[in-house]
Amino acid sequence: MLKPISQDEAKRLREFLLEAGFEDKNLRKQGYFMELPSSRLRNTPRLLDSLREPSMLHVLLRWFWLGVPQDRAASAALFPSWLIELAISCGLLQTNGNEITSDLMLFPVNNFLAVCDRPVKIEQQDPEFVLWPNPTTRLLSHFTIRGHSRATLDLGTGNAIQALSAAAHSDQVVGTDLNPRAIDYAKFTARLNGIEDIEWVVGDGFSPVAGRKFDLIVSNPPFFISPSDRYMFCDNPEDLDQLCRRFVKEAPVYLEEGGYFQLLCEWAQIKGQTWQERVSEWLEGTGCDAWVVKGNTQGTAEYAQHRISESTPGMERDAELFANYMAYYRSRNVEAIHDGIIALRKRSGNNWVQLEEMNEIPNSPFGESILSVFNSRDFLDAHASDEQMLSVKPRLSPNARLEQFFQPGEGRWQPTTLNLRLTKGFPFFIGLQPEVAGFLSACDGSKSIGELVGSFARQVDAPFEKVQTECLNIMRRLLDRGFLLT
Repeated sequence: MLKPISQDEAKRLREFLLEAGFEDKNLRKQGYFMELPSSRLRNTPRLLDSLREPSMLHVLLRWFWLGVPQDRAASAALFPSWLIELAISCGLLQTNGNEITSDLMLFPVNNFLAVCDRPVKIEQQDPEFVLWPNPTTRLLSHFTIRGHSRATLDLGTGNAIQALSAAAHSDQVVGTDLNPRAIDYAKFTARLNGIEDIEWVVGDGFSPVAGRKFDLIVSNPPFFISPSDRYMFCDNPEDLDQLCRRFVKEAPVYLEEGGYFQLLCEWAQIKGQTWQERVSEWLEGTGCDAWVVKGNTQGTAEYAQHRISESTPGMERDAELFANYMAYYRSRNVEAIHDGIIALRKRSGNNWVQLEEMNEIPNSPFGESILSVFNSRDFLDAHASDEQMLSVKPRLSPNARLEQFFQPGEGRWQPTTLNLRLTKGFPFFIGLQPEVAGFLSACDGSKSIGELVGSFARQVDAPFEKVQTECLNIMRRLLDRGFLLT
């Protein structure tokens, strides 16, 4: 069990680790934490070999990355006595005869060090296992809107990275989790990283924050769709995707007007029902605008194999578990499972819902793009008439790029497609005709759309009304996707 340490002790420990090189950029640069030790992969000897040279950093990595015991006398010769005494007294390190080891990982991510359980815990099927920062952790971090928030809720905090990140742009942050061990780790992680103004609460769903409201709620819940409820970090006792549905239905009660709820989730594809119909029902009556982006889709057999291999050590029960998964899906007419992201914004009035599919989710922060989508919809709703649009003075986004493609033909390169693409955020693109690309190049914020249309109509010698209709259609589309700004 981890025991709390004082702010001064945490500061001293943090500074020591930083000076020893145990920090995100340095460790990643040297290739550490790019993979974790796994009995399935049998990679521990290879990873340990990369730490064969005796050094302070290598011993720290043997403890807090690989979990390999170290000789106590040799460790005492490398480290100051206060460090080993402090780490043992708080539970970061343990003694076993003449050896010192660790049951925990210190995982570097986003310039934080997160305390989490070692992979062996999941292999031991510990239900309270606290997962290290993984791809969904990074996805939610990239997805999150980073504007100022008076109060932010990290619903199901897990390894606490979302709450720690939110502290930089929030007046108040609350982190909740059903798993008491996760909250204990989160408290220790926050203090180790020098962040004190986060409230940590144990509880199920929104119950720990009943009666409170937030400007921002983010959640990476236990969304696996499976017949198992073994692990608190990924499984839940509700049928199929009903936990995610419940969070979508309940979140608006806890949002301030204009507040956002951002959720990673999975949902089931039921025979005879489109995925859009299923998710649309979640959104009915929420009083929120909603943008849903579907990412990957897996068939039930593929999904079952994937989940079993992730969470079950050994192969002895594979046939039994796979049969259980498939019986579960067939009894509920599940054909496939989708993953995606949902962003809600609480807003009085007539709400809109936008559902779409994307093959590629950005691998860098795109919260600004999420905010841009909602702001663009507001702008377009406020400029619904052609007369209102004609007075707008648009400018091309600095992230817009025009791409020309060629193919060989007749002894020279022949131009083919012309695409306008965004280089930041969602990789939206749209095909253009050369004349339209030329028209858009004049969008620098100095001229109204009416002026641009008039000039273009004269250039192509076409009736103003026809050019206006076509130009406004493409202008609205480009404004909606963030190619044009106002």
